[in-house]
Amino acid sequence: MREIVPRLAPDEVRPPPDPKSNAKPAPKIRPEAKPKAKPEVSSGTGKSPGPSKLSYRLSRAWAKPILRNGALVYLPLIALTIAGWRVAADDGWRGLIEARVVGLVEQIAARPEFAVSGVAVVGGGDELQAEVRRAVDIRPGMSSLKLDVEELRHRVEALGAVETATVQFDPRGTLRIAVVERIAVVLFRHTGGELVMLDKGGVEIGPAGPRASHPLLPVIRGPGAPDQVGEVIALLGGAPGIVPRLRALIRVGERRWDLELDRGLTIKLPASGAVAALSRIMALQYGEELLDRDIAVIDMRLPERPTLRMKPEAAETLQIRRAVAALGGEDT
Repeated sequence: MREIVPRLAPDEVRPPPDPKSNAKPAPKIRPEAKPKAKPEVSSGTGKSPGPSKLSYRLSRAWAKPILRNGALVYLPLIALTIAGWRVAADDGWRGLIEARVVGLVEQIAARPEFAVSGVAVVGGGDELQAEVRRAVDIRPGMSSLKLDVEELRHRVEALGAVETATVQFDPRGTLRIAVVERIAVVLFRHTGGELVMLDKGGVEIGPAGPRASHPLLPVIRGPGAPDQVGEVIALLGGAPGIVPRLRALIRVGERRWDLELDRGLTIKLPASGAVAALSRIMALQYGEELLDRDIAVIDMRLPERPTLRMKPEAAETLQIRRAVAALGGEDT
Protein backbone atom coordinates (compact mmCIF):
# COMPACT_ATOMS: atom_id res chain seq x y z
CA MET A 1 0.00 0.00 0.00
CA ARG A 2 1.38 3.43 -0.89
CA GLU A 3 2.14 5.63 2.06
CA ILE A 4 0.49 8.98 1.97
CA VAL A 5 2.65 11.80 3.27
CA PRO A 6 0.89 15.04 4.02
CA ARG A 7 2.34 18.15 2.49
CA LEU A 8 3.36 20.98 4.73
CA ALA A 9 3.00 24.64 4.16
CA PRO A 10 6.23 26.62 3.66
CA ASP A 11 5.92 28.27 7.09
CA GLU A 12 4.87 25.09 8.95
CA VAL A 13 7.46 23.40 11.24
CA ARG A 14 7.52 19.63 11.54
CA PRO A 15 7.90 18.29 15.15
CA PRO A 16 10.95 16.10 15.83
CA PRO A 17 10.38 12.35 15.45
CA ASP A 18 9.70 10.22 18.50
CA PRO A 19 12.66 7.93 19.12
CA LYS A 20 10.38 5.25 20.56
CA SER A 21 8.24 5.21 17.51
CA ASN A 22 9.15 2.79 14.70
CA ALA A 23 7.76 5.04 12.04
CA LYS A 24 10.22 6.21 9.40
CA PRO A 25 10.85 9.92 9.19
CA ALA A 26 9.03 11.60 6.43
CA PRO A 27 11.26 12.87 3.62
CA LYS A 28 11.96 16.55 3.37
CA ILE A 29 9.89 18.40 0.88
CA ARG A 30 11.65 21.09 -1.05
CA PRO A 31 9.65 24.20 -1.74
CA GLU A 32 8.36 24.41 -5.23
CA ALA A 33 10.54 26.51 -7.50
CA LYS A 34 9.00 29.61 -8.80
CA PRO A 35 8.93 29.97 -12.56
CA LYS A 36 11.53 32.32 -14.02
CA ALA A 37 10.29 35.54 -15.32
CA LYS A 38 10.41 35.92 -19.07
CA PRO A 39 12.64 38.69 -20.41
CA GLU A 40 10.79 41.73 -21.34
CA VAL A 41 10.68 42.43 -25.04
CA SER A 42 11.61 45.98 -25.80
CA SER A 43 9.12 47.96 -27.69
CA GLY A 44 9.75 49.34 -31.17
CA THR A 45 10.69 52.73 -29.79
CA GLY A 46 13.97 51.46 -27.98
CA LYS A 47 17.43 50.70 -29.51
CA SER A 48 18.10 47.20 -30.90
CA PRO A 49 20.89 45.19 -29.15
CA GLY A 50 22.39 44.12 -32.55
CA PRO A 51 25.13 46.04 -34.53
CA SER A 52 24.14 48.98 -36.63
CA LYS A 53 24.31 48.93 -40.41
CA LEU A 54 27.32 51.24 -40.46
CA SER A 55 29.41 49.15 -38.07
CA TYR A 56 28.43 46.00 -39.94
CA ARG A 57 29.54 47.45 -43.25
CA LEU A 58 32.79 48.70 -41.76
CA SER A 59 33.58 45.29 -40.26
CA ARG A 60 32.86 43.62 -43.59
CA ALA A 61 35.11 46.10 -45.42
CA TRP A 62 37.92 45.66 -42.86
CA ALA A 63 37.82 41.92 -43.45
CA LYS A 64 39.05 42.47 -47.03
CA PRO A 65 42.88 42.01 -47.28
CA ILE A 66 43.40 44.80 -49.79
CA LEU A 67 41.79 47.42 -47.53
CA ARG A 68 43.48 46.13 -44.38
CA ASN A 69 46.95 46.00 -46.02
CA GLY A 70 46.44 49.43 -47.48
CA ALA A 71 45.60 50.93 -44.09
CA LEU A 72 48.27 49.09 -42.09
CA VAL A 73 51.16 48.91 -44.61
CA TYR A 74 50.86 51.16 -47.63
CA LEU A 75 49.53 54.29 -45.98
CA PRO A 76 52.32 54.35 -43.33
CA LEU A 77 54.92 53.76 -46.07
CA ILE A 78 53.54 56.60 -48.15
CA ALA A 79 53.53 58.87 -45.13
CA LEU A 80 57.12 57.95 -44.25
CA THR A 81 58.22 58.48 -47.86
CA ILE A 82 56.66 61.92 -48.00
CA ALA A 83 58.18 62.84 -44.64
CA GLY A 84 61.62 61.56 -45.71
CA TRP A 85 61.42 63.48 -48.99
CA ARG A 86 60.51 66.66 -47.18
CA VAL A 87 63.39 66.21 -44.72
CA ALA A 88 65.87 65.39 -47.53
CA ALA A 89 64.80 68.50 -49.45
CA ASP A 90 65.47 70.71 -46.45
CA ASP A 91 69.21 71.30 -45.98
CA GLY A 92 68.77 72.34 -42.37
CA TRP A 93 66.87 69.22 -41.37
CA ARG A 94 69.21 66.99 -43.34
CA GLY A 95 72.31 68.45 -41.73
CA LEU A 96 70.77 68.17 -38.27
CA ILE A 97 69.85 64.52 -38.79
CA GLU A 98 73.28 63.69 -40.21
CA ALA A 99 74.98 65.36 -37.25
CA ARG A 100 72.79 63.43 -34.81
CA VAL A 101 73.47 60.12 -36.56
CA VAL A 102 77.23 60.74 -36.71
CA GLY A 103 77.26 61.67 -33.04
CA LEU A 104 75.34 58.55 -32.11
CA VAL A 105 77.69 56.34 -34.13
CA GLU A 106 80.70 57.97 -32.51
CA GLN A 107 79.29 57.37 -29.05
CA ILE A 108 78.62 53.71 -29.80
CA ALA A 109 82.03 53.20 -31.43
CA ALA A 110 83.80 54.75 -28.44
CA ARG A 111 82.41 52.20 -26.02
CA PRO A 112 85.11 49.98 -24.46
CA GLU A 113 83.49 46.70 -25.53
CA PHE A 114 84.20 47.62 -29.18
CA ALA A 115 87.87 48.49 -28.63
CA VAL A 116 90.61 46.40 -30.32
CA SER A 117 92.61 44.63 -27.63
CA GLY A 118 95.50 43.59 -29.89
CA VAL A 119 96.70 42.13 -33.20
CA ALA A 120 97.71 38.47 -33.59
CA VAL A 121 99.42 37.29 -36.80
CA VAL A 122 99.45 33.56 -37.50
CA GLY A 123 101.66 32.00 -40.18
CA GLY A 124 104.91 33.05 -41.81
CA GLY A 125 108.19 33.98 -40.19
CA ASP A 126 108.96 36.74 -37.74
CA GLU A 127 109.97 39.14 -40.50
CA LEU A 128 106.73 38.58 -42.41
CA GLN A 129 104.62 38.96 -39.26
CA ALA A 130 106.29 42.27 -38.50
CA GLU A 131 105.65 43.40 -42.07
CA VAL A 132 101.95 42.46 -41.76
CA ARG A 133 101.62 44.47 -38.53
CA ARG A 134 103.16 47.49 -40.21
CA ALA A 135 100.79 47.11 -43.15
CA VAL A 136 97.58 47.05 -41.07
CA ASP A 137 98.85 49.76 -38.67
CA ILE A 138 96.33 49.06 -35.89
CA ARG A 139 96.95 50.16 -32.32
CA PRO A 140 95.21 48.72 -29.25
CA GLY A 141 92.22 50.79 -28.21
CA MET A 142 91.00 51.61 -31.72
CA SER A 143 87.31 50.96 -32.32
CA SER A 144 86.55 47.77 -34.23
CA LEU A 145 83.44 49.40 -35.71
CA LYS A 146 85.63 51.81 -37.66
CA LEU A 147 87.73 49.06 -39.25
CA ASP A 148 86.92 47.47 -42.60
CA VAL A 149 87.95 43.82 -42.35
CA GLU A 150 87.79 43.28 -46.11
CA GLU A 151 89.98 46.32 -46.78
CA LEU A 152 92.51 45.05 -44.22
CA ARG A 153 92.59 41.67 -45.97
CA HIS A 154 93.32 43.29 -49.33
CA ARG A 155 96.04 45.38 -47.70
CA VAL A 156 97.74 42.27 -46.29
CA GLU A 157 97.45 40.29 -49.54
CA ALA A 158 99.06 43.20 -51.39
CA LEU A 159 102.33 42.24 -49.69
CA GLY A 160 104.52 40.24 -52.05
CA ALA A 161 105.34 37.56 -49.50
CA VAL A 162 101.67 36.81 -48.69
CA GLU A 163 99.74 34.43 -50.92
CA THR A 164 96.39 34.50 -49.07
CA ALA A 165 95.15 36.03 -45.82
CA THR A 166 92.09 35.89 -43.56
CA VAL A 167 91.21 38.69 -41.14
CA GLN A 168 88.62 38.45 -38.37
CA PHE A 169 87.88 39.54 -34.80
CA ASP A 170 87.64 37.00 -32.01
CA PRO A 171 85.18 37.38 -29.07
CA ARG A 172 87.90 39.00 -26.94
CA GLY A 173 88.38 41.85 -29.40
CA THR A 174 91.69 40.61 -30.84
CA LEU A 175 92.23 41.09 -34.56
CA ARG A 176 93.52 37.74 -35.85
CA ILE A 177 95.33 37.68 -39.21
CA ALA A 178 96.17 34.27 -40.68
CA VAL A 179 98.57 34.41 -43.64
CA VAL A 180 99.89 31.83 -46.09
CA GLU A 181 103.44 32.72 -47.07
CA ARG A 182 104.69 32.42 -50.62
CA ILE A 183 107.56 29.95 -51.09
CA ALA A 184 110.46 31.09 -53.25
CA VAL A 185 111.45 28.51 -55.92
CA VAL A 186 113.67 30.57 -58.24
CA LEU A 187 115.64 33.80 -58.31
CA PHE A 188 115.13 36.29 -61.13
CA ARG A 189 117.89 38.69 -62.10
CA HIS A 190 116.71 42.00 -63.52
CA THR A 191 118.58 43.77 -66.28
CA GLY A 192 120.08 46.04 -63.64
CA GLY A 193 121.51 43.04 -61.76
CA GLU A 194 119.07 43.03 -58.82
CA LEU A 195 117.99 39.60 -57.61
CA VAL A 196 114.40 39.00 -56.54
CA MET A 197 112.59 35.88 -55.34
CA LEU A 198 109.73 34.34 -57.33
CA ASP A 199 107.18 31.75 -56.26
CA LYS A 200 105.89 28.87 -58.40
CA GLY A 201 103.44 31.20 -60.14
CA GLY A 202 106.12 33.73 -61.10
CA VAL A 203 104.90 36.28 -58.54
CA GLU A 204 107.65 38.48 -57.15
CA ILE A 205 108.05 37.99 -53.41
CA GLY A 206 110.74 40.55 -52.67
CA PRO A 207 114.47 41.27 -52.88
CA ALA A 208 116.69 38.21 -52.52
CA GLY A 209 119.84 39.93 -51.32
CA PRO A 210 123.21 38.27 -52.04
CA ARG A 211 123.24 35.21 -54.28
CA ALA A 212 125.03 33.21 -51.59
CA SER A 213 121.99 33.56 -49.31
CA HIS A 214 120.03 31.19 -51.59
CA PRO A 215 122.48 28.56 -52.86
CA LEU A 216 119.75 25.99 -53.66
CA LEU A 217 117.59 28.29 -55.80
CA PRO A 218 118.32 28.51 -59.55
CA VAL A 219 118.73 31.88 -61.23
CA ILE A 220 116.71 32.80 -64.30
CA ARG A 221 117.01 35.86 -66.51
CA GLY A 222 115.88 37.16 -69.84
CA PRO A 223 112.66 38.67 -71.21
CA GLY A 224 109.57 36.69 -70.19
CA ALA A 225 111.47 34.41 -67.83
CA PRO A 226 109.19 35.04 -64.81
CA ASP A 227 106.20 33.86 -66.84
CA GLN A 228 107.80 30.44 -67.42
CA VAL A 229 108.69 29.43 -63.86
CA GLY A 230 106.54 26.31 -64.23
CA GLU A 231 108.66 25.16 -67.19
CA VAL A 232 111.83 25.76 -65.19
CA ILE A 233 110.50 23.55 -62.39
CA ALA A 234 109.67 20.82 -64.93
CA LEU A 235 113.15 21.00 -66.49
CA LEU A 236 115.03 20.76 -63.22
CA GLY A 237 112.65 18.11 -61.90
CA GLY A 238 113.57 15.85 -64.83
CA ALA A 239 117.32 16.46 -64.43
CA PRO A 240 118.09 16.82 -60.71
CA GLY A 241 121.76 15.90 -61.27
CA ILE A 242 122.38 19.09 -63.23
CA VAL A 243 121.19 21.43 -60.46
CA PRO A 244 124.52 21.57 -58.50
CA ARG A 245 126.38 22.59 -61.68
CA LEU A 246 123.74 25.06 -62.88
CA ARG A 247 124.66 28.73 -62.93
CA ALA A 248 121.64 30.27 -64.69
CA LEU A 249 118.76 29.63 -67.06
CA ILE A 250 118.51 32.26 -69.80
CA ARG A 251 115.29 32.88 -71.70
CA VAL A 252 116.12 33.44 -75.38
CA GLY A 253 113.66 35.28 -77.61
CA GLU A 254 110.87 34.46 -75.14
CA ARG A 255 110.77 31.03 -76.85
CA ARG A 256 113.41 28.70 -75.40
CA TRP A 257 116.08 28.23 -72.71
CA ASP A 258 119.87 28.25 -72.58
CA LEU A 259 121.41 26.53 -69.55
CA GLU A 260 124.71 27.88 -68.28
CA LEU A 261 126.73 25.33 -66.29
CA ASP A 262 130.08 25.47 -64.57
CA ARG A 263 133.34 25.04 -66.55
CA GLY A 264 131.88 27.33 -69.24
CA LEU A 265 129.42 24.77 -70.65
CA THR A 266 126.19 25.97 -72.35
CA ILE A 267 123.25 23.75 -73.28
CA LYS A 268 120.91 25.13 -75.92
CA LEU A 269 117.46 23.58 -75.60
CA PRO A 270 114.74 23.60 -78.29
CA ALA A 271 111.55 25.67 -78.06
CA SER A 272 109.41 22.53 -77.85
CA GLY A 273 110.37 19.27 -76.19
CA ALA A 274 112.93 20.88 -73.90
CA VAL A 275 112.36 18.39 -71.10
CA ALA A 276 112.94 15.40 -73.41
CA ALA A 277 116.08 16.98 -74.88
CA LEU A 278 117.58 17.60 -71.44
CA SER A 279 116.72 14.03 -70.44
CA ARG A 280 118.75 12.74 -73.42
CA ILE A 281 121.74 14.82 -72.34
CA MET A 282 121.51 13.47 -68.79
CA ALA A 283 121.37 9.92 -70.16
CA LEU A 284 124.63 10.58 -72.06
CA GLN A 285 126.10 12.06 -68.90
CA TYR A 286 125.36 8.94 -66.90
CA GLY A 287 126.74 6.65 -69.65
CA GLU A 288 129.54 8.65 -71.28
CA GLU A 289 130.17 11.52 -68.84
CA LEU A 290 129.36 13.97 -71.59
CA LEU A 291 129.22 17.04 -69.37
CA ASP A 292 132.67 16.32 -67.94
CA ARG A 293 134.44 16.59 -71.29
CA ASP A 294 136.05 19.67 -72.82
CA ILE A 295 132.86 20.83 -74.51
CA ALA A 296 131.75 24.45 -74.76
CA VAL A 297 128.28 24.08 -76.30
CA ILE A 298 125.73 21.28 -76.58
CA ASP A 299 123.19 22.42 -79.14
CA MET A 300 119.90 20.52 -78.96
CA ARG A 301 117.81 22.99 -80.95
CA LEU A 302 117.52 20.29 -83.63
CA PRO A 303 116.83 17.15 -81.56
CA GLU A 304 117.36 14.86 -84.58
CA ARG A 305 120.84 16.37 -85.15
CA PRO A 306 122.49 17.52 -81.89
CA THR A 307 125.73 19.47 -82.23
CA LEU A 308 128.76 19.60 -79.94
CA ARG A 309 131.25 22.46 -79.95
CA MET A 310 134.54 21.84 -78.21
CA LYS A 311 136.50 24.41 -76.28
CA PRO A 312 139.33 26.16 -78.23
CA GLU A 313 142.09 24.48 -76.27
CA ALA A 314 140.40 21.10 -76.61
CA ALA A 315 140.03 21.59 -80.38
CA GLU A 316 143.72 22.43 -80.66
CA THR A 317 144.70 19.35 -78.70
CA LEU A 318 142.50 17.22 -80.92
CA GLN A 319 144.14 18.59 -84.07
CA ILE A 320 147.58 17.87 -82.67
CA ARG A 321 146.58 14.30 -81.87
CA ARG A 322 145.21 13.79 -85.33
CA ALA A 323 148.41 15.18 -86.92
CA VAL A 324 150.59 12.91 -84.79
CA ALA A 325 148.44 9.93 -85.69
CA ALA A 326 148.70 10.79 -89.39
CA LEU A 327 152.50 10.79 -89.11
CA GLY A 328 152.42 7.40 -87.48
CA GLY A 329 153.35 8.63 -84.05
CA GLU A 330 151.88 7.65 -80.74
CA ASP A 331 149.28 9.65 -78.89
CA THR A 332 150.76 11.10 -75.71
